[in-house]
Amino acid sequence: MIDPTPASILVLADGADRFFGAPEILVELLSLEGINDVESAPLESCGESLLQGRSLVIVGPADPSPRVVELLLAHAEAGGGLICLAPGEAFAADLGLKPLMKGLRHPRMLPELEGFPAAGLPVRGWAQYYQGEGRVLAALLDRQGKPTEVPALLLFERGRGKIAVAAWDLGASTYLLRQGDPLLAGVRSSGFARMRPSDLFEDWQDPVDQGQPVADLHCHLLRELVHQVWPADSVLPWMWYFPAGARTMMLFSSDDDWSTREHFERLIEACLGFEARLTFYLVEKSVVDRAWMEELLGQGFDFSIHPDLPPPTWALWEERLAGHGRQFRERYGRAPGLSVRNHAIAWWGYVQGARLEAAQGFVCDTNCFSLLPQGRHYMAGAGLPLNFADLSGQVLPVLQLPTQFSDETTLGGQGFPFSLNLTPDQGIELVMGLLRQNAAGAHSLLCANAHPVSFATYSAPLWEPVMEEARKEGIPVWSVDQFCRFWQARRQVRLRPIAKGSQLKLPSAGFPGLEVMVPAEAMPVGMPQRRVGG
Repeated sequence: MIDPTPASILVLADGADRFFGAPEILVELLSLEGINDVESAPLESCGESLLQGRSLVIVGPADPSPRVVELLLAHAEAGGGLICLAPGEAFAADLGLKPLMKGLRHPRMLPELEGFPAAGLPVRGWAQYYQGEGRVLAALLDRQGKPTEVPALLLFERGRGKIAVAAWDLGASTYLLRQGDPLLAGVRSSGFARMRPSDLFEDWQDPVDQGQPVADLHCHLLRELVHQVWPADSVLPWMWYFPAGARTMMLFSSDDDWSTREHFERLIEACLGFEARLTFYLVEKSVVDRAWMEELLGQGFDFSIHPDLPPPTWALWEERLAGHGRQFRERYGRAPGLSVRNHAIAWWGYVQGARLEAAQGFVCDTNCFSLLPQGRHYMAGAGLPLNFADLSGQVLPVLQLPTQFSDETTLGGQGFPFSLNLTPDQGIELVMGLLRQNAAGAHSLLCANAHPVSFATYSAPLWEPVMEEARKEGIPVWSVDQFCRFWQARRQVRLRPIAKGSQLKLPSAGFPGLEVMVPAEAMPVGMPQRRVGG
């Protein structure tokens, strides 16, 4: 049954010729934050009826008509929340700001809020210079971290409502951090055979950010803004990121790469012993047969395909992807899993590959490996999955799930020029340190990859202690596909605002482990509490 009640949050964008300019981009960021009571519309369609019943309006970069500005300000004056991203000069002036008609490319900003790194967060794209009165929620810095003397984020009151103004396009910046530089689409920067997603990240990650999921933190900042400007008479619940009280997770995968049965058995035995599960990406001539796959599926493992796409990658991608999918169905009597990863993480262009994957029924791509020399650890600034989007802002129905660590990218001694060349002990310290950081306040996750042959020959001294420590610390280690199923179910839950002091009624989630977060001031006495962002 469709709920006819207007969503409490309305996202407006003007559809200008701007990277990631569609309102659906911000809808995706809110969904990552477990906020799904959202609708979007073109800015030019804004009228009294469209704003009626809204608790919050978010406006993408725009200079709206005087009629629309009047409606938006009236919404705030009546007690509604308003978030404005990089407003144009006339709109900024109407908001009470002084636009300085200049700005800064690829700056940083330093949130004065709990739970964000001391070095602040990078912005990809442009930030406008404004002056104005209000509470500074974030200072604007240059790319080297030096103050600019202008704010990046302001909060002020208007009538009975609150308005937050960001100097940058938060939606576009988040997608650029995750997907890389679109000017590098189809070019080579790594120096390695086969084009890979890392080719898109030349001069993209600032060294100070390598250990921080900065794109995820941009989304967390958006959620914080939602709560900062939310009307005083209600609160907005949201869905927690992880299942059953977990504060972070590690997602585990394994690229077949023509491993032997003994190699598979060694990795499977370790996973079972440490209560971990993973997704296997199988080559066409894998040693895994139908009977063994059925047995392992019953034990909680997942299986998908590992297409081999040597150059010319783009010309043959669709044919080879479809062919491998058919071969999998014929051999195993079932469709591949929800996710996919290419052999040698081959890629081409910007997001064209995700379109091909969507056409074949995949909903998650794990090809974005963090690789030297372009970046390390959180190269794409993210652990949490988010749907790909093209430059027009069209959202593609395939999740980008970056992979931070793999055997060959982490451990030394194997002769790979893109490896961190760590010892197992150094790798354990690094991986567990990032997981603990996530649990303590960053609220992201890690995705790792262990080839069966690599695990059996050199990487078990890394991954076995990681699995053991994760189990001791209550950090679930799930297969990629299991988490995808959780993430899909989480997206379907629409939580409406609740009046302060009223009873919280939860919808039927249909998936075990989903958790709802409610601001502390609206929590019934006796409910368990979790501190977010610290």
